[in-house]
Amino acid sequence: MIFWIVQAADEKPAADNDKIKIMKKNDEFEFECTDLSDQGFGIGHHDGLTVFVSDLLPQEKVIVRIIKMQKTYAIGKVVQRLVTSKDRVEPVCAQAGKCGGCALLHVNYERQLAYKEKQLKDLFAKVDPDIEVLPPLGMDYPYYYRNKAQFPIGIQDGRVVGGFYKARTNDIVPVEHCMIQSKKINEIYKWVLDHLSLNQAESLRHLFIRHSDATGKVQVVFIGRQNKGLEGLTQKLVAAFPEVSSVVFNENKRNDNVILSDQYTVLYGSDSLDEKCLDLDIKLHFKSFFQVNPKQMEVLYAQALELADLHKTDEVIELYSGTGTIGLLAARKAGHVTGVEIVPEAVENAKENQERNGIENADFICMDATKFAHQNTKPADVVMVDPPRKGMTTRGIEDIAALAPKRVVYISCNPRTLARDLGEFKKVGYRALKIQPVDMFPNTTGMECAALIVKDETLNAHIAGI
Repeated sequence: MIFWIVQAADEKPAADNDKIKIMKKNDEFEFECTDLSDQGFGIGHHDGLTVFVSDLLPQEKVIVRIIKMQKTYAIGKVVQRLVTSKDRVEPVCAQAGKCGGCALLHVNYERQLAYKEKQLKDLFAKVDPDIEVLPPLGMDYPYYYRNKAQFPIGIQDGRVVGGFYKARTNDIVPVEHCMIQSKKINEIYKWVLDHLSLNQAESLRHLFIRHSDATGKVQVVFIGRQNKGLEGLTQKLVAAFPEVSSVVFNENKRNDNVILSDQYTVLYGSDSLDEKCLDLDIKLHFKSFFQVNPKQMEVLYAQALELADLHKTDEVIELYSGTGTIGLLAARKAGHVTGVEIVPEAVENAKENQERNGIENADFICMDATKFAHQNTKPADVVMVDPPRKGMTTRGIEDIAALAPKRVVYISCNPRTLARDLGEFKKVGYRALKIQPVDMFPNTTGMECAALIVKDETLNAHIAGI
């Protein structure tokens, strides 16, 4: 997890340099938390300086120890808890707070949603106080929801281990069972750890497992520098779990943090997995993007399509279209859809999925989304975008505006880059009307949002009730 600090809505600036110098590393003092950051850190102030503390909730009082000093803020840890929040619960995972994953497992779920709603409203109010931020749509049961896991694999004390990276490090925190991965993923993950030899594990970097709750099928991808007898392990795996329909070895000799490379060998079945979304049958290549929470994905896409307000005469352009899921859903309501995606395997998936579902009014193009938006001269009634976490470029936003769509629906997994981009849309004559958050990642700090962006004249007509 990337560690970054953000300013809370009620955060106070440091009073002056003299007060900043009062506090130093290893100081301990009584401390009250007044807010929660969007990365799950408790926020408070001491001697005029903002202090961020993990595992701390608003209204809690603690003895805190300063572990890191910066010019404008400090980072502390709880030494003793004096007053406990009524929102605190006992984490259901033994590795909570260690693996860098679920930063909110110690908060009851209703309050998680409330904290996220407040943070989103504070964030988007800075862009435009008139944006309607709706309450987040949460889950009935916020566990075992993920359909994909990427476990780093290593050797510790002479045994094979897997798990997740400790926050801000490359150190593996061993995890035997993850409360947000599907139960089937947990089951297969444990089996693989038990059956991997030390020799095999030495050459692996990650174990990738994808599970479709809708079809029951499972895909396993071994990612590493060398295949050391994985064919035999694959035979045993498939015999133990007949639901495994795809096993792949992905050769990755890179020296960076990129998990998947372009080189791979199919060890069993194919390189794809059968999936479903709403009423679509989806073929999903292991390199293709697909939302990790299938239940909430259907909620998100239904909300996005409602915001798009599609008609049979509408020309729709979808940028960052992935395997074509939302574009194909849109094609059921629109006149025509053009999907744009830079990953070749995803584009091929989209075309196959189009044929699978008998949809004729869609086309999918393999191209960088910003480049397409710049080159395309075909007008669009609706543009739908679902960019990666880094969001869009200024040029891409300008090029979308040049298409003069009536509506833009922006799906985002990063509220901060969404807020930044909404500011850029304002510069080209477009404003956000409403934002529907969907809690795609319960027990973590993540939140997915679908935003409706319209031209200024459309906004005026909307307000006038025309």
